[in-house]
Amino acid sequence: MSIASFLIGLTIKRSAQRFEQATAQPMVMQENKLFSILTRNANTEYGKRYGFSSIKTIEEYQKQVPVMTYEDIKHDMQRIIVGTKNILTAEDPVMFAQTSGTTGDPKYIPVTPSCQGQETSDQMRAWTYHCKKDHPDILEKKVLSLVSPAVEGHTPSGMPYGSTSGLIYKNMPALIRSTYSIPYDVFEIEDYGAKYFSIMRISLEHDIRFLVTANPSSVIKMCEKANSHSEEIIRDIHDGTLSASFPIGAALFESISKRLKPNPNRAKELATLRDLRNGELRPADYWPQLSLIGCWKGGSVGHYLNRFPHWFNPEGGKEIPVRDIGYLSSEARGSIPLSDEGSAGVLTVATNFVEFVEVENLESNRNNPQAWNFLTLKDVEIDREYYIFFTTTAGLYRYDINDVIKVVGYYNETPKIIFLRKGRGMTNITGEKVSVNQIISSFQKASEATGISVDHFKAEADHKNSRYIFRVEFTTRVQPELEQQFIRELDNQLKSVNIEYKAKRDSQRLDTPLMHVMREGWYERNRKRMVEGGMRAFQAKTELLSPNVLATQQIKPELERIVEIEQ
Repeated sequence: MSIASFLIGLTIKRSAQRFEQATAQPMVMQENKLFSILTRNANTEYGKRYGFSSIKTIEEYQKQVPVMTYEDIKHDMQRIIVGTKNILTAEDPVMFAQTSGTTGDPKYIPVTPSCQGQETSDQMRAWTYHCKKDHPDILEKKVLSLVSPAVEGHTPSGMPYGSTSGLIYKNMPALIRSTYSIPYDVFEIEDYGAKYFSIMRISLEHDIRFLVTANPSSVIKMCEKANSHSEEIIRDIHDGTLSASFPIGAALFESISKRLKPNPNRAKELATLRDLRNGELRPADYWPQLSLIGCWKGGSVGHYLNRFPHWFNPEGGKEIPVRDIGYLSSEARGSIPLSDEGSAGVLTVATNFVEFVEVENLESNRNNPQAWNFLTLKDVEIDREYYIFFTTTAGLYRYDINDVIKVVGYYNETPKIIFLRKGRGMTNITGEKVSVNQIISSFQKASEATGISVDHFKAEADHKNSRYIFRVEFTTRVQPELEQQFIRELDNQLKSVNIEYKAKRDSQRLDTPLMHVMREGWYERNRKRMVEGGMRAFQAKTELLSPNVLATQQIKPELERIVEIEQ
């Protein structure tokens, strides 16, 4: 056992012990966490606005403090971004996590010193401990982990925004960092193709035992990149170089290249492995001792796991275990999976205060939070679906993240949950979180930019093919070249209003969208069918954004032609 592996083992064991204690008394932990947050922030603007100092019970908190969405605090957040202090938290943020908003503006989620404290660190360490407990060799050789850049820009006050996981990766002690295959610099490469190439060019030299990244589509993309550029990778490994065929940038290219050394023996081995596969290079061959993959398994991205066997278990003999990394977002980490089975994880009771509303209760009163019946974790039931609300050390109070989870069991006294889907008015194929407002805005701007009038439209998430389908009923007949212009503009507008859609398209995790030009009168015929089916006329409105693709037999009679973006 290496010194680094030994030290990591001690650290994660202590975190797992604290996690274990917390799950044995979850309501005590929840009350402590809530009142710690309220006490610390009682003299902030928000704390005074809603009387934090007078709150003595959870019920009083629920009565006095309203549910918030990002739009509700957008003005306050803009003030924080420019440097105003003591608004949502007494602590000043050290950085912001940036994620897509429901409209065109990205959301900035503050990261405070408390967000980086022991309770937060314990969550990932406890996950790693249980991974190592079941797969003892995962830290014996190299870990391949993918993160986003720690700093992607700065606010007007000079505060950085970027990836918290990237910041942790960048600032790891040297001894711990030595267990990871990829130097942090690689994650700062802007071009996705160049980044994936560099990751695989470096990692194919190592004995990878543990592969960790949130999105399984990234795992597929890594495998595809190594295979399609196998000749360049093998040549680079032989010569100790980094191909100049990719746009990496001079400074990063030099920084990465100076760490590389010629390795002709490994290059020869990879070439032989490729020949044995009739020209295909697969991780089943170049990482034969891989013990565990950590990534999301449920929600809208779980279907990517169906493609893992082709790369990791082509003969069907050695299935590589996959463990879900948990329900997490820029706003909060919600669960810690402790098993390779399924995607269920234990609720993170020591990190955030959490509330729940049954799906039926909320969706029958969508615009009336006063009618929502808020529950704590002691009130939830197995096999029930709930919207989840977080109170965090980052200054989010009763935050409506618009996520639906399901309670599937218990660990000690703490509920185990799975993430099911985004909630009202959103779709999510591979982490892009597209909102209906973004779809409306993109269609309007595409129409203005091209001069093409659209009578009716709809977007549908095609999970099977990892793309969006845009159904359009134009006001008048449009020439083919203008249809091409329209779908390109629509794709570009959606990229401009949703930074995560752009990232997933640029990295090819989302494929190019299709446009279905619908026959004249499509919308009215569909509306008429809904009314004939018993729906009241005023309720018969076409859904503008759907998480599912309509059945072929329903669409085919209304479909005039399909438009693909020409490369």
